[in-house]
Amino acid sequence: RCPHPAPQPPLQDGNDPDPYVKTYLLPDPQKTTKRKTKVARKTCNPTYNEMLVYDGIPRGDLEQRELRLSVLSEEGFWENILLGEVGIRLRDLDLAQEKMGWFALGSRGHGTL
Repeated sequence: RCPHPAPQPPLQDGNDPDPYVKTYLLPDPQKTTKRKTKVARKTCNPTYNEMLVYDGIPRGDLEQRELRLSVLSEEGFWENILLGEVGIRLRDLDLAQEKMGWFALGSRGHGTL
């Protein structure tokens, strides 16, 4: 069973989620910066090793954006379930260096760096 801080199982039906990560560079009204990982099956502890490349966006523009990272569970024909998300201000990162670290996921609109 997956560790979960709430007294309820990860999903309402008691099953482990099928998580994947979706990212956007905000603001992005046309959703042209959307990236999505592959789905990890039946786990609360997925591992993703994905490189995000945004060619054609000047560094000065990138530094004014927020990377919105959402973790969702794929639910087939049903609407996917948001498991958590975080907003990462790119001006707080050294974009010339690789960033490795942990980010706390929150509920919609409450993620923190």
